Amino acid sequence: MQGKQLLLHLGQHSRWFRLYAGVALILIAVIVAVTLQFLPSPQHAQAHSAKDWTSRSIYFIMTDRFSDGDTSNDNAGGFNTNRSDPTAWHGGDFQGIINHLDYIKNMGFTAIWITPVVMQHDAHAYHGYWGYDFYSIDGHLGNMGKLQELVAKAHQRNIWVMLDVVANHTGYYNYNTPTFPNYNEYHHNGDVADYNNQWDVENQDVAGLNDLDQSNPTTRSTLLNNIKWLVNTTGVDGLRVDTVKHVPKDFWAAYAQSAGTFTMGEVFNGDPAYDGPYTHYLDAVLDYPMYYTIHDVFGQNQSMWNIHDRYASDFQYRDPLTNGVFIDNHDVDRFLCDASGNPSATWDKWPQLEMALSFTFSGRGIPIMYYGTEQGFSGCADPKNREDMFNSFSTTGTLYNYVAKLNYARNMNPAIQNGTQSEKFVDDTFYAFERENGANDVLVGLNNAWSTRTVTITNLDNFSNGQVLHDELTGKAYTVSGSSVTLTLNSHQAVELTNRY
Repeated sequence: MQGKQLLLHLGQHSRWFRLYAGVALILIAVIVAVTLQFLPSPQHAQAHSAKDWTSRSIYFIMTDRFSDGDTSNDNAGGFNTNRSDPTAWHGGDFQGIINHLDYIKNMGFTAIWITPVVMQHDAHAYHGYWGYDFYSIDGHLGNMGKLQELVAKAHQRNIWVMLDVVANHTGYYNYNTPTFPNYNEYHHNGDVADYNNQWDVENQDVAGLNDLDQSNPTTRSTLLNNIKWLVNTTGVDGLRVDTVKHVPKDFWAAYAQSAGTFTMGEVFNGDPAYDGPYTHYLDAVLDYPMYYTIHDVFGQNQSMWNIHDRYASDFQYRDPLTNGVFIDNHDVDRFLCDASGNPSATWDKWPQLEMALSFTFSGRGIPIMYYGTEQGFSGCADPKNREDMFNSFSTTGTLYNYVAKLNYARNMNPAIQNGTQSEKFVDDTFYAFERENGANDVLVGLNNAWSTRTVTITNLDNFSNGQVLHDELTGKAYTVSGSSVTLTLNSHQAVELTNRY
């Protein structure tokens, strides 16, 4: 009898114990959940494919020159902000970008590309391309938490983030940095002697910068591990990869695999036969051959047949739809610096700029626009082409709103994003092409003449007789007659006729 009572007593205590234990576990779970909200945590890389990226348009930001959102970090590391020196730090940071994400979104952009974020150690490394500590964020820009916040707030606005990265070199640090502290982790062959010799290009220094030796097992593994950490920790959606032609191609295949995200390489060369092979190691390249064509055709009034000839070399790329198409950037003169202007009024360059942008945003490839273009920035060679935005965020200007129209047309039409493209008309001053993606079709016409032109586009593929098309840029209606449509366009006018209505 005593034994039964004891068992009953223990059973009652056991039930109370289980109840208390359950309550305690719930309290612990709540405390942990609340605590985690206030702790920085690694982000997960967005595994967007190359095709996913073709639906995007990119706004390229040099972070230090964009907006100073947090003045407390202006003198980080003892390298002080000095806006009177065009080669010094100027104070732009992650908070500045965060503050202007809506400015970017309202222009229609769905991605940003920001310059490198790793720690620099130089009074003139504001651009980010002279990496010092590859596992730290440069204090001038903010910290890892602020970068993660930038990515998160961009994602809230459906803006993806492309991060600029460098794996070819460090800065001028005498072959000794926290990430690469050993002399044998670098090449020691002097500056590139012959840019037509690929061995020199891959094994010698660019402008005296300490050139990393990717054939060294330690260097190689450090670079591969670092990019995996950086992508996973920041949560960025893609990478712009610097100085790609200066590193052997086989390394880039391993680098892209470690990154686990979309990679667009900078191959600074105007020959598609040279650039194209890199797209079999990285996902895509910046389309420098097309940049030179845009410069000549739209900036210097050269023949539209140059576009026809440029497209003829698209077979060199794994997928030309993933190429980054641009009219200028931080390494070349701004478009408005070089543009010839109207022959009768050489100061009148904006029509040429609008025509170049129209082509960039409607033709095959991923459009990339350099910050400040929408405000008419016109700086020439570095550092003049790296102007401060800071107080130049007007949303009422002609260019800002024209870019918004181009982005709207692209965002609303899958055909413009990644549809097939076929040439329909070309002569010296007029070019037209049709793009198709499923049921969505768009006809693009570009008049590059300094006078009005009337052109009939024949042999349309996907429009029916009597069908009414609407221009995304002006709203004007055009009627298809048979398989043709007649366009009367003003000087330097573009139209994008769509069947989506």
